[in-house]
Formats: sequence, structure tokens, C-alpha cells
Amino acid sequence: MWCQIMQQKPFKIYCAGPLFNPSERQEMSNIAQVLKKGGYDVFLPQEDGLEFSRLFPIFLKKGMQFEQAQKLLNKAIFALDIFQVRDSRGLVLNMNGRVPDEGAIVEASIAWVCQRPIVIFNSDARTLIQGNNNPLVLGLSNFETVDQYADVPKIFDRKFSELGDSTVESKPSFADPFLLKGQAITNLLKTDRDTRIIVDSLLNLFGGSKV
Repeated sequence: MWCQIMQQKPFKIYCAGPLFNPSERQEMSNIAQVLKKGGYDVFLPQEDGLEFSRLFPIFLKKGMQFEQAQKLLNKAIFALDIFQVRDSRGLVLNMNGRVPDEGAIVEASIAWVCQRPIVIFNSDARTLIQGNNNPLVLGLSNFETVDQYADVPKIFDRKFSELGDSTVESKPSFADPFLLKGQAITNLLKTDRDTRIIVDSLLNLFGGSKV
């Protein structure tokens, strides 16, 4: 039954982790690739999301003030990412780094609240607590971590197998207005990656809006 489910509809995994230098982006790409090879769909923010550095200058060229453009893009990225977390069936958290990436921790926490299976990847020996990671973070994956790329899809296979055919439906919440906008951005990015069209669409979604 489990194999039939995977063949019928690949489960999407949200890839959460640091993306601020080439080595971090390569590591996230490696995680995404091994998941794809394992039969999973993925959402990798550096490839599938909104890139602040590419879009921000276009907002400025349109005459927006620096702080106004920054706030609008921040809202758009937040909306897209929380929608994708809740729309995914699981999340992999890359904890590598001197300290875990704060955005990735927020994404993992949202996934945990939504009862999505979480796998923590950690091959970095640096920690802050005498060789141990923060237990509040470790608890998100039931205190289990992996340090080999190949183990990431294997752990998801096991976790989803344990869940069987059951699915978790997220209840409506105060985040719904952002989630609706995140879904609209997701639909846009599936059909068009032209930065000018994306900027115009984000202005329509968030221009003058409180959300």
C-alpha cells in the first residue's frame, strides 16, 4: 500500500536551512537532490521561492521607498514559505552551522505544529551545549538526527510508512490570510518566473494591504 501511495502522488518535502553562501546553498541542493532520487517532490527556497536580491531592485526602480519595498518583500516571502511548509507532507531541517538558521527553525516549528514528519540533518560537529544540540530543536524530530545525505529519504520513508494511509489536515488559523497569499504566489511561480511580472503580481497582492 505504501509503495502504491508514493507512485500515485510524490510527497512534497520542504527543505529548510541556511542559504546565505555558496557552500550552504550547495548543501541544501545536495539534500534536495537525494530526496528527489528517493521519489520525493521538494520545495527548495533558493530555487523555488522568491529571491529578495533579484526582486528588490525592481521595486526600487518602480519608485517605491526602500523601507516600503523591504516590508512588502518580507511579507511575500513569509506568506510563500509558510504556505509551502503547510502544503508539504514533511520537512527536512539542515542544522549545520555554528548555530542553526533562525528562519529554518521557525519553518520547522510550524511544520511540527502542523504535525508534519521532520528529519534533522546535522553533519557539523560544532554545538553550543557540550557536544549536544538544543533539545527544543532536537525534539522536533523526536530526538533523531542523520549525518549522511542518503539517510534523509530513508528516514522519511520510515516515518511515512509508520503513518500509513492517514493524513493530517491543518485547521484554519490566524495565519490563513498569509496562507492564501502564499498559495497565490505559488501558483504564479508555477507559470511565470519573469521578475517584472512577479513584482507586479506582488504589488497587486500586498500593495496597501495590512497582510
